[in-house]
Amino acid sequence: MERINHFIPGGETHLPVPLSRYLRPLPANVLAAYIASTTEAGEIVLDPFCQSGVVVREALKAGRIAIAANFNPLPVLAVRGTLDPPDPRELDAATARLGQAPKMGVPLRDHLEQLYRTSCAHCGEEVTAEYFVWDREEGAPIEKHYHCPRCAASHTDAVEGADLDRLAGIEEKGFHYWYLVDRIAPPEDEHHALAQRLLALYTPRNLYALANLLIKIETLFADSPLQGALRLLLLRCLDACSSLNASPWDPSPPPRLRPPPRFVELNVWQAFERSYQEMRRWTRPAKLRLARTLPSLDDASTAPEAVVIRETARGLASALPEGAVKLILAAPPSPDHVFWTLSYLWSGWLFGRKGAALLKPLLRRRAARWPWYLTALRSTLRSLGQVLDPQGRLVLFLQSQVPAASEALILAAEGAGFELESLVYQPVSAAPKGLFRSVGGESRLTFVRAKEPPPPAPDPEALAAALQEEALRAAVEVLEARSEPLIFDWLHQAIYQHLSEAGLLRQATAMKEEDVSPLDFVRKHVDAALQRGLEEGPLVGLDEVSAAEGEPLHRLWWLREPRYAVEPLGDRVERAVYELLESGLPRGPSAVYPRFPGLLTPEADLVEACLASYGQEILPGQWRLRPEDRRAWRERERAEMIAHLIELGERLGYGIWLREGERGEFDPGPLGEVDVIWHEGGKAAHAFVVQWTAVLSPLLLIKGICLGEARGTFVLPEARADLVRFKLRRSSLLQRALAEGNWGFIKYRHLRRLAQVPELDRHDLKKIVGLEPIIEKPEAQIPLF
Repeated sequence: MERINHFIPGGETHLPVPLSRYLRPLPANVLAAYIASTTEAGEIVLDPFCQSGVVVREALKAGRIAIAANFNPLPVLAVRGTLDPPDPRELDAATARLGQAPKMGVPLRDHLEQLYRTSCAHCGEEVTAEYFVWDREEGAPIEKHYHCPRCAASHTDAVEGADLDRLAGIEEKGFHYWYLVDRIAPPEDEHHALAQRLLALYTPRNLYALANLLIKIETLFADSPLQGALRLLLLRCLDACSSLNASPWDPSPPPRLRPPPRFVELNVWQAFERSYQEMRRWTRPAKLRLARTLPSLDDASTAPEAVVIRETARGLASALPEGAVKLILAAPPSPDHVFWTLSYLWSGWLFGRKGAALLKPLLRRRAARWPWYLTALRSTLRSLGQVLDPQGRLVLFLQSQVPAASEALILAAEGAGFELESLVYQPVSAAPKGLFRSVGGESRLTFVRAKEPPPPAPDPEALAAALQEEALRAAVEVLEARSEPLIFDWLHQAIYQHLSEAGLLRQATAMKEEDVSPLDFVRKHVDAALQRGLEEGPLVGLDEVSAAEGEPLHRLWWLREPRYAVEPLGDRVERAVYELLESGLPRGPSAVYPRFPGLLTPEADLVEACLASYGQEILPGQWRLRPEDRRAWRERERAEMIAHLIELGERLGYGIWLREGERGEFDPGPLGEVDVIWHEGGKAAHAFVVQWTAVLSPLLLIKGICLGEARGTFVLPEARADLVRFKLRRSSLLQRALAEGNWGFIKYRHLRRLAQVPELDRHDLKKIVGLEPIIEKPEAQIPLF
């Protein structure tokens, strides 16, 4: 089987993902690549922490059997609903039946809509509010938003006395309230008080409306297969209609279990109808045979193509044959106390206390206690290891801004009997936050079953020394391999990959946890190694000089004595992009990354900047080389620029030296790498490097050419200007080398224009120097020549 050890850019997914602000779907094209490279037709792909139906869909497309599971009933409800949505006509009938169910002598729809009735402040027409804005401190709504048919306009106005009177008529703790409390946690339950606090996350009006929807759904559809779909619609309303939302259908997850200072109270029935309209557009995978239990997998003729169940990893290990799964593909659940607590509330609300039982232990984890997370995840992965084929793969996806998340994940897998086969990382940004601060990003980790038995408990002192030595070596190696200053995340990923390959992380997991957590032990000595490298070793904290004025300078990791054994990664990526485009085939980012495996993964914006500099986008994500960037065209243009420089230098009274053709008696000395020198009195006055790429580091960094009193200039096509700007923003070393070496830029078109001016003086050259020269300034619209 082919091993994927390079980054694959994720494509957009247009599949439905209920609770998407908590459950981020994995990119479908990336999953498809891993499935194709590690499994054969008919083999089993397992997603033990399913958050969406994407793994199932991609496995089915590839002809594999898919099993999706989660111990949390909410993702299972969502995945089943998106994979097997009801026929739109059946959903229409069910929603109509629900809306017409009697309540207080009127249809339920009308009864719920009446809760949000108000009057138009502009014409007096009675209307239904779409939402109210509440002030948390006042404990009451202060604004209302509605559409008035008479005005034919939407309005946002202050609430009136009648609005508050209508709200006061709703009983806060009536039958509906105690029905929900008892359903989630009855008086004898240890979480009885918590259930009441969580229900307070809903306004009395919305709590009443949501409770009545639940009662009607369970009464009218008790034996109907449509009950699951209606519960899923209600789940979306439970999320959207809580007081944790600062705006309607807020896409960002709430940071805490407390309403913001101003929050939105959505109209529950309108929210339900909006969710229903969205569900009508969901499509079912072709020929899907979906099961809700794990049948025998021995008989291929009766085995389902897909299974979606609520089950723990231990339960999966008990139900599946040993070694039955070829690929485990998943994003492990994050220790998100807010979502876990809301899952407990909503599971009890939708399924009763039994539905929330498995979530109770998570309620005590009020913060991201990473040692506990490591222990729990290790136990889970150990169970999953029993069902994985000896030649199978465990591929885990992680998105996090906290280094502890990837540390815990790797150590948990190592302790569960796996070894790291490959690690691919892509940061969300290349902008530094600090020497030891992470910017966050996406990790894709591939594990295989460990070939060696678990090691004995190590000697702590010997392990500590080895961790420090190897961590520092890994940091130096990744800096040399990329040959450019790096944010902390790259060093962090490189160190943990190296420590895994050296077997040191497996040794750490064998430590007695009652003495110290392996997570804390490894982190302590990794930090000590880096600190030692800064104080007395090969590392330095390089100031990032492009920080905004008035803000503190951030720092990047770099080498005290860089060797530049290889070209900086930014220039290598530029060359690779050009070579790919030069082939004549449409290319995109996905063609670039295989050339830079593992820890050489370039940032996405670097790849995009290079593509935009040389290519024209013919289709979304597909680029072709621009005609003017053909090599022959650019070489002819370069020769033209050199000819202009010769002519201009002679017109301005300078002597001319050429690297190509060795024209002139002038001795260039250390400036022999440039293309043209204008000299006077035996000294260089101007040195020109004529090129059509944005590759600057060979002269500025690797050879470090400093011009002294002379002026150096890179002569570049206009099309390279944006890429040069990008590289300068990206590299403080290039910025410094330009300034200290007395270098600047001239664009081809400005050099042509200068060459056409009949009368010149030496001052005129200054008008065209720079990426934004004087000649391009708005005030220079009148001719400068």
